[in-house]
Amino acid sequence: MYNKILKLLFCASFIAMIYLPLICINTKDNVLSETENRKLAAKPKFKSENGTFNKNFLADLETWINDNIGFREIMVSQNAKIQFYVFDNLINNSDMYLGPNQELNYATQEMITDYQHLNLKSEDKLDEIAESYQFFSDYLKNRGIQYYYFQCWDKHSIYPEYFPSTINQKGTISKTDQIVNTLTNNTSINVISPKAELVDAKSKYDTYSIWGDPSHWTQRGAYIGYLQLMHCINENNAYKYKILQENDYEIYATDQGREFLGDIHKKDFIDNFTIRNPQAYLSEEEPLYLSEWQNHSRKIYYNENANNTDTLLIIGDSYFDGYLYDDFAESFYKVVFIWGGYLEHIDELIEVYKPTIVITENAERCDRTENMISTVNKLREESSPH
Repeated sequence: MYNKILKLLFCASFIAMIYLPLICINTKDNVLSETENRKLAAKPKFKSENGTFNKNFLADLETWINDNIGFREIMVSQNAKIQFYVFDNLINNSDMYLGPNQELNYATQEMITDYQHLNLKSEDKLDEIAESYQFFSDYLKNRGIQYYYFQCWDKHSIYPEYFPSTINQKGTISKTDQIVNTLTNNTSINVISPKAELVDAKSKYDTYSIWGDPSHWTQRGAYIGYLQLMHCINENNAYKYKILQENDYEIYATDQGREFLGDIHKKDFIDNFTIRNPQAYLSEEEPLYLSEWQNHSRKIYYNENANNTDTLLIIGDSYFDGYLYDDFAESFYKVVFIWGGYLEHIDELIEVYKPTIVITENAERCDRTENMISTVNKLREESSPH
């Protein structure tokens, strides 16, 4: 009798496991998955838009069932936890990798190639890069404009110990090291590259997070870069610009650990910097080419209390956009940010904004040296006699 009851319970459980998910299948369209942050597949249609039979109906039906079957959210979440905590693996995050102690890393295939040092530039290409940047600097200098090159570094260059140990490096010099070295040694431009400073600060601060955003520095790391750049600018300008000190900020630690698939979360308390008494304000003025540059960051700050009438033009990316533009705005009357892909418009930008200083800022994963070469070739063509 006891064995019979067990067999009945087993059969009932088996049947329930098979049919309950189908009975509880989601039948609504445009449902957002909270754990995956995406819309689930809509119900398949027998007819296509032109009224003929939908040849992909069976494939669409399979996709719909896979996305909407009952209890899917629970199963996805539990599977993600097993993969993360047992096998040190992230699912549905193809560009995210876990380090030796579950440190979070962001790396596209190109970034992995960077890390492995498998894309080094030839000496001829490095010479071309140095010559182009020198021409660009001289072009600005002839118009009374100072130029600064700022190199940002991705997390794997500052914390290689966090990167997956299964990915090996060839040699000790990366492509970005090559670029910085050739610009430092073979040109007269102002090169700011806080790699050593960010590495040295690791013993005291988190310059890049362990489990937070793996694609940028922390605000503490950004502040280290900010100080190095502003000190260089001030040395060339009789120390006329304000430099924010730590007591100009309210600094407090907040949990900035990333959350995955709804409930996978590791706490990561990191310093958050907030300017105590900001003088600059973000203008609603539309930067040049707004209609053409949709979906790209661009900002203009004004600061009537900066004690100067100077304009800082920054052509950069998210390392500055998300972390430092409001800080720079405390030092200059006007700060203009344009996304780095539009460097070739520099002559028009100069005409419109008449900058005192130009900074080009590049993330390590955004090698814009070819963009600079193309820009310089365009400037040469425009300045050559016809």
